Amino acid sequence: MNQTEQQKEKGNPIGRFFWTNKRRRAKNLYFLLMLTVVIFAVGLAYVSAKLTRITYDDKDDPAPDVTYQDVIYDEDEYEIMQSIESAGSLNDYLKKWATNGGTPMKSKNVINVLLIGLDSADGLEKGGRSDTLILVSLNKKTKKINMTSFFRDTWTYINVRGKDMYGKINSSYFYGGAETLIDTLEKDFKIDIDYYVAVDFSSFTDIINALGGLTIDVEEYEANYIRRTSVHKDFPVGEKVRLNGWEALVYARIRKSDSDSDVSRTRRQRKVIMALMESAKGASLSQLNAAVDTLFKYVKTDITKMEILSYGAQALTNGWMNYEVQQTTIADEDVFRTGYVGSSSVVFMDFELAAQRVQTGIYGESNIVLSPDRVIPFNLGKY
Repeated sequence: MNQTEQQKEKGNPIGRFFWTNKRRRAKNLYFLLMLTVVIFAVGLAYVSAKLTRITYDDKDDPAPDVTYQDVIYDEDEYEIMQSIESAGSLNDYLKKWATNGGTPMKSKNVINVLLIGLDSADGLEKGGRSDTLILVSLNKKTKKINMTSFFRDTWTYINVRGKDMYGKINSSYFYGGAETLIDTLEKDFKIDIDYYVAVDFSSFTDIINALGGLTIDVEEYEANYIRRTSVHKDFPVGEKVRLNGWEALVYARIRKSDSDSDVSRTRRQRKVIMALMESAKGASLSQLNAAVDTLFKYVKTDITKMEILSYGAQALTNGWMNYEVQQTTIADEDVFRTGYVGSSSVVFMDFELAAQRVQTGIYGESNIVLSPDRVIPFNLGKY
C-alpha cells in the first residue's frame, strides 16, 4: 500500500486502528493472516469429513501436481486419425473403429469428468445399467464448461476382459463397471476421460429438494405428456417454472413425448443439470450442507479425496463456477439412425463423424480427417 492509500485508511477508524504504529499493524495483519488460515483449515476439515461418505474406487495415482492458479499449457499435436475404408458388416465396422489404434485427444488444459446416472438399487454396483451419460469438460484455456450427452441405446463394440461383445453402450457398465464403460466411450469418440462420478439418479430428488428446487422452462407439450402418464396431474408449465425433486426427475426421464425419443431426453437431462448448478450457486450454507449430505452417500468415483480438495480449491480461486456452459450435440440427423437389433430399439452411430464433433466441442479441434472413401455405417445394413 502506498503513502496516499495509507493516508486514506487513516481517515477512518479502521484505518487508524491498523496504521497507528508499525507494531500494531504487524500484529493485526498477522492476526488476519492466522484467522484466514484457521477458517480455510476448518473449511477443508469440514469438506474432508463430508468426503468420507463417498465410495471410492481403489486408485494408486497420487493427487495431481497442481497449484491454485490456473496454469495454461501448450497444446499437444496429434497424428491424423485415418478413416475406416472397408468393413464386411456393421459389427465389423464398429470393432475396426474402436481398435484402429488412433490416439485419443487429451489436453492438460481440459478436465473430463463422466457423469453416470445409474438405475441400480444403490447406484454403486456393477449390476445396473448407465441410464444417463453426460461428459462434463472444463477447459481452463477457453474458460468454458462443455456438456456432451451420449445416447444410452447406441449400438457399439464392447471389450469385456478380452472378450468381444456387441450391445447398447449402457450395457458396458452392466458387464464391466465404470472401467469398461469409459474404455468403450474413449474408443468410440477418441477422447481421454480423466474421471467418473456415478450416482443413483433417483437420489437427485432429495438433492434438488435440499437446494430448494430448481428453475427451468417447461414446454406445454412436455407438461401435457407428464400429466397424462404420471401422478403429476397439475404439472407446471411455462418459463422459469420452479420444480421440486420429484417433478424434476419425471421431467428429466420422459422421452416418448418427442418423435426423436432419446435425443430430447438427453437434452432435458442437460437442462436439469444446468439448472441444478444454478440452484447450487444461489443456495444457502445450510442448503448446501443438506445437499452434500444427501449426495455423497450415493456417489462412487475414482477421484481421490485429495484430488477433490485440490480441484475444489482451484475452483474457488479461479472462478470455475462462473465459466460459460455450452453443449455439444451429436443428435443431428447425419450422425445417427434409429433401428432395431432383434426386438430391441437401438441407435446406430456414424462414430467417425460423431467423434470429430465431440473432439471439436471439447478441445476446439479434431485429429479425425474424414476420407471421401470412408465406410458409412448406415449403408452396411442392420445387424
